[in-house]
Amino acid sequence: MNKKNKYSILVATAFSFFLIVPPAAISKSAGESEGQVTRKISQPAKSEPIKVAAVGTTGFGFSDAASGLKMTVDQVLEIVTDENLKKDAKSRQLALKNVIGKRFDFRQMAMHTLDSDWGSHSRKEQKQFTGLFKKLLEKSYLHIIENFQGGKVHFLSERVKGDYAFIKTNIVSPDRTIAIHYKLKRDGKDWRVYDFLVQGVSMARNYRFQFSKVIRQESFQGLLKRLKEQTA
Repeated sequence: MNKKNKYSILVATAFSFFLIVPPAAISKSAGESEGQVTRKISQPAKSEPIKVAAVGTTGFGFSDAASGLKMTVDQVLEIVTDENLKKDAKSRQLALKNVIGKRFDFRQMAMHTLDSDWGSHSRKEQKQFTGLFKKLLEKSYLHIIENFQGGKVHFLSERVKGDYAFIKTNIVSPDRTIAIHYKLKRDGKDWRVYDFLVQGVSMARNYRFQFSKVIRQESFQGLLKRLKEQTA
């Protein structure tokens, strides 16, 4: 097995936690060819590594979407490398969740994941699912980030069309590189993530495939029960 396939399977496993779908069955996203993201507007001459505790994001050469995402990634890197927080796991996790929560639109992610099934549930059920899905997604994302401590994040390129953006990044460590690409939507004056791809695997598509299978075989309540057990 080559290194690329090895890490693709590792990432797929990180997204799968409690479900029974083999990595080979997980559909891959077409990436930037999908949805609203069609026009390339900015790309640096070379990859720009993000420095821990970098000061400011203006003049980065990218749009507001990339600058906002860079600020969030900077904050995440500061937290995971903070020596004091390493001694206090609870405070560290809380700090990371607060930072991620400001950039990620978990309700939009939940809606995309349930897809057409979203509207068939009550507001109470939607709220319950969103809360549980938020916990699962935080766990997945933080698992990936924490396994690449000591690496550098490179912003590679972005494509923007209207209120949508697609931003490519790599996390590079001494022994491996992992691609994390983000889909963002304008939210007022800010940009928020509504999906991200890890090694080509879309979070929304991966979970949509798995969740719909559980709903078909069991029920929506069965899915909620599994999520509760996994995020307890």
